[in-house]
Amino acid sequence: MKFTITTLLILLSVSAQAEDVIRETPSGHINWTEGKVYATGYGTAKPGLSAAQKRILSRRAAVVDAQRNLLEITKGVRINSTRTTDQAMQQSTEIATRVEGIIKGAIVSKEHFQNEVSTVTMVMPIGGEFMSIMVPDQAAVAATETPFHQQYTILRPDSDYSAAEDSLSGYLISDYALTAGRWLADRLVQPAHAADALVIRDDSEARAYRKLLEWMGQVPPPGIDQVLKDAISSYESNSQFSGLLIDASGVPGFELATVPKIRDEDGNVIYPSDRTSYEDIINNRGVTYDFDLNDAVRNHRVATTPFVIKALSTYQNLPSDLIITRGDAARIQQSASTVDAMNKTGVLIVVAI
Repeated sequence: MKFTITTLLILLSVSAQAEDVIRETPSGHINWTEGKVYATGYGTAKPGLSAAQKRILSRRAAVVDAQRNLLEITKGVRINSTRTTDQAMQQSTEIATRVEGIIKGAIVSKEHFQNEVSTVTMVMPIGGEFMSIMVPDQAAVAATETPFHQQYTILRPDSDYSAAEDSLSGYLISDYALTAGRWLADRLVQPAHAADALVIRDDSEARAYRKLLEWMGQVPPPGIDQVLKDAISSYESNSQFSGLLIDASGVPGFELATVPKIRDEDGNVIYPSDRTSYEDIINNRGVTYDFDLNDAVRNHRVATTPFVIKALSTYQNLPSDLIITRGDAARIQQSASTVDAMNKTGVLIVVAI
């Protein structure tokens, strides 16, 4: 009975383990969850040699075969919607030479010799040197479009932001506060009735808006006090998350990539941005992938309280660009912790392939 219970617990433990997102090929696979490429090679030796010679030479042949297969599989790794490794290698002999050099330096993760045939499995990480070749600088990470975080209205008249906060402390109605109030009124009277919400992005902005709201309470312009209250409430309820988790399991045609882009419904790029750490992109890849939403929540990349949203579709003819709603995009920008995690590549995408 004891043996049966132990066996059952082991089976349950194994079945409960998360399933990695893997793209199989005839000679290996790409593990998108681990961020590694695996390839298998086979080798034999000429007859008439000693047993020791056959073992050594067959292994050498298997390694060469595995390296050849690893290169072919790696060529299929998509960097983003518009570029694969194969395309990059065809466009640049330098890139091709460097990638081939990485392949030759790949390590053997498993090997077997039986019936005079050597079988070798080799592995190459996508993160690290390979990513530094494919994404050579910060400019290649950041969106070419206007960064999403620059498209939202925040309290920044011509003067320094900290000066605005200081001028509002103690509820002193200084010339600056009056200017800020008029400026804010002009910006918010119409948006108060529009679809786009005022976005608060960090604690200092939230404090400044609270002070401004208290000052405006004396003679508030119509509707603005509620706009500010809603913005502060939304910020406070969406400010403590450990990463961004995007459910794209229902999105047809999505192509896995090392650095996919996340956009809002207007096409504005939310991730990656000019604030995303280049070092983290290189070492960790832009995102990681999972099959199951529940498993993804526990993934160290976004654990343990990720901001969870759904992707609507891919963007136009870009198969590795995902679209999320304008509302979700605004909520992301309101959560300083989510933005901080995204800037450190704390992004995971749930897929179904």
